[in-house]
Amino acid sequence: MRRKDFIFEDTKEIEAILNSIEFGVMALPDKIPYAVPISFCYKNNEVYFHGAMAGRKYEILKNNPKVSFTASKLYSYIPSSFMFGKMVPTQFFFSVFIEGQFEIINNTDKRKEILYEIVKKYEPYNYSLSINNDIFDYSQKNVLIGVLKAENITSKAKFGQNIPDNDINIIINDLKNRGTIIDNETIIMINKMRK
Repeated sequence: MRRKDFIFEDTKEIEAILNSIEFGVMALPDKIPYAVPISFCYKNNEVYFHGAMAGRKYEILKNNPKVSFTASKLYSYIPSSFMFGKMVPTQFFFSVFIEGQFEIINNTDKRKEILYEIVKKYEPYNYSLSINNDIFDYSQKNVLIGVLKAENITSKAKFGQNIPDNDINIIINDLKNRGTIIDNETIIMINKMRK
């Protein structure tokens, strides 16, 4: 990564943020690179996902399992009106880039476990969810259950680490005044990244 001040390496935080992101994009090698959005969950240094056992994505993965994946979470946009109208506009964000090897999962118990983890991510308050629920029985049928085994992970967290303390304090105050939910989350991330 070109900007060393934005590198982020806390693996637990990377996992937590990745699992708060609704979808990512898998980039597949083809004559023209093919980038496809996927719902996913991240666990044990692997990206779990599912799909159809047919189509362009499946054919590419079957023939060339080396892929990359990226997901990002936008935080506050910092407009030119901040810092008393002297701000160079910028976007604060967190992103992850993963390179690795795709693998089809054939073991029925593992397939069921992966589907369960994906549903758990998207339904965190479904306390009645059980891996023994009938909804996971379709994991034994003709559904692609796959993992991307991460070989290289790069994370970028851009939260004004390159901005002088006096200026970042003004930006934090501007964020407090604007006061949206994402502004409050951004303030937490700014303080975390500047420790």
